[in-house]
Amino acid sequence: MTLHDLFFVVRHFMLVMEKKYGCALLAGGRGRRMGGINKAELKKDRQTFAETIEAELNRTGMRCYLSTAAYDQKIPENWAMVSDSITGEDGTFLGPAAGICSCLMKADQDGLEGLFFVPCDAPFFRVSVIEALSMYIKEDTDAVCFRTPDGRIQTVFGWYSVHCIPLMKESLKRGRNKIMAMLEEMNTKIISSEEADLDEKLFANINRPEDYLSVNSERIHILIEGKKRAGKSTLIDRVLKETKRKICGYRTAVLKTDEEGYRYVYMYPASERAEITDENLTGITRRKVISVNAHVFETLGVRLLSEIPEDGLIVMDEIGYMEAGCENFRTKVKELFDGDIPVLAAIKDPFREDPYLDMIRNHPKARLFRLNEDNREEIYQEVLAFMKRRWEDS
Repeated sequence: MTLHDLFFVVRHFMLVMEKKYGCALLAGGRGRRMGGINKAELKKDRQTFAETIEAELNRTGMRCYLSTAAYDQKIPENWAMVSDSITGEDGTFLGPAAGICSCLMKADQDGLEGLFFVPCDAPFFRVSVIEALSMYIKEDTDAVCFRTPDGRIQTVFGWYSVHCIPLMKESLKRGRNKIMAMLEEMNTKIISSEEADLDEKLFANINRPEDYLSVNSERIHILIEGKKRAGKSTLIDRVLKETKRKICGYRTAVLKTDEEGYRYVYMYPASERAEITDENLTGITRRKVISVNAHVFETLGVRLLSEIPEDGLIVMDEIGYMEAGCENFRTKVKELFDGDIPVLAAIKDPFREDPYLDMIRNHPKARLFRLNEDNREEIYQEVLAFMKRRWEDS
């Protein structure tokens, strides 16, 4: 052990024993750029981002806080939950600055002098960041942050003193929510991460679906997109014959009833044969949606997507425009895409803009396969390989 290492160990030990400092995990964001996903629950190496970071923070031996706002989060054992105590006039969340300030207020009440902060979307974070930060804290320091080689100031990976509270509260009250602007009014130390010998990857944020793809290239769910008569349902039939999972979810049957081209669409359990009754008629189409029986989506549809076993396979054939006004059904669909039980779904070809379908189509936990009349066998083989690899089917 070098003299430098020994100095850190002694200093770190003294800080912990004196209980001056604590740690906080910032998990209050809405994940808008990730399609409204709770990023704390995204997984890397079969562990959620939050679980990975929590394990690192527990290694410090310090008191730990979980900052929450938009989503209900699982509170780790012996941690304290801190909800944003500072919001906009209409109750809106004010971003990470409000989370930092709220945690500092709770830490101040608990007799602490400062907190080390980490965002929940940083699966490569390691406690070495905290170890390095602690080297630059002095008696008159308000905050310490690192500047990474890309020039960014990593404000949410910093150390903040409870002395920051008055300035942060006043700034938030005035609608000045940017952390960087607050730091400029404090006694802030900006340290080069290279000077501290920290890998830039430690500060990597997973903000967008494409970022998550780089972390978890083996996503969970399968989406089949294609125009009418491309063969989406036929492909799903073939895939279902190759899985040992319990078939759940729903299928749809389309019945042509007259010369004018009206099409009657029915929903039925994916594990059963098609049933045609007034009770499961979801709507009528004729080139476009003519009428919708929202009650079927909101009752039968929600029921077929509920209470799915862990070894289940959720079939959704298909997700489209007809259910646009069925909020409970659409909420259930999104909930299952956010989850870890595999989904096999057909989705309408995007011939018109629909934010909800775009969100499902670009979901970070789904792999999209585009089907047409010329690539049916190729896509089937790709889907089958994905299924056997990702869902652990034989």
